Amino acid sequence: MKRTVLVAIVMAFILLVANFYYFTPASFIAKNQGTVLDDNWYQALTWISQNTEECAVIATYWDPGHFITGLARRPVVFDGAHQSDTLYFDDSRYSDMEENDIRLENYDNGIVQIINKAYNSETGDVTLFRARIKDIAISLFTSNESLALKYLEDYRQPGCSEFYYIASSDLIGKSTWWTYFATWSPEGSPRPCNSELNKGSCYNYITVGLQQARPSPADNAIIYSYPFSTQQSFLIYEINSSRRAFVQQGSTVGTVENLLFFSQNSGIISRNENAEVPGLLIQSPDKSSVIFVPSELQGSMYTRLMFLDGSGLGNFKLVNNWGGEVKLYRVTFPESS
Repeated sequence: MKRTVLVAIVMAFILLVANFYYFTPASFIAKNQGTVLDDNWYQALTWISQNTEECAVIATYWDPGHFITGLARRPVVFDGAHQSDTLYFDDSRYSDMEENDIRLENYDNGIVQIINKAYNSETGDVTLFRARIKDIAISLFTSNESLALKYLEDYRQPGCSEFYYIASSDLIGKSTWWTYFATWSPEGSPRPCNSELNKGSCYNYITVGLQQARPSPADNAIIYSYPFSTQQSFLIYEINSSRRAFVQQGSTVGTVENLLFFSQNSGIISRNENAEVPGLLIQSPDKSSVIFVPSELQGSMYTRLMFLDGSGLGNFKLVNNWGGEVKLYRVTFPESS
């Protein structure tokens, strides 16, 4: 009898601990966190599955890779399980490389591509390969559309006429990583991210919410204030249909080089050639927030695809847009490639 009571007490204790440490937190997460995949992504992936060829590759950063293959049923460049995978390719342009050699290709803005040529002494095979994460990072960070196409074209499915690229809003906050991988080099970098990430450069978008909008009778303007520290704010002066952007630090005010704002559902870019602050400030259509794009990211493919809907690009055509969160582009490649 005593043994039965003891077992019951132990079981009750185990259940109590399990409920406290496992069941209760799991239940809280299930009830309050919401779905991992929101409506915009679900609708985008459903559309892709119903409106693209089954062979069409969907290129984007690795994070949504499993969702694309699982829900849209389309191949991707890489996903969470294949971040470190390499792409094996053939290219006569690298025939002059020695066996077991590494070539660094340097581009504008600190972008570095690493080409490896490996020799297998057992089989006698010679292969060229690159890192998939670096290919996609370069396609996001470069301002050169031709360079982006160069590193995307090797992922096309043979005999398939369709290839797509996704620009998604989550990559705004992840720019630290894709700029780091795009510029990573075994030789290091002049702009280290921190003491641990010392071989690549990191650049970030700054997103700031509106604090106040106040009239300024002396300037005949409405001043929108977006503070990003206790002493620093972005200011936008709205005077009739025109707007000007500034950065205020204490009592010092400097002009921002470029401002993108929206009027009657159309985007307008205001430029100031004599500005003290290089970069681009984007004011949301409802004026509730701004995003500051540093000069290193201003001309990047991601900035042009995410914020400018591909304006000025010849081989990336916007196909669909879900809530401004997921933008799908069809990519065409030059015939010569």
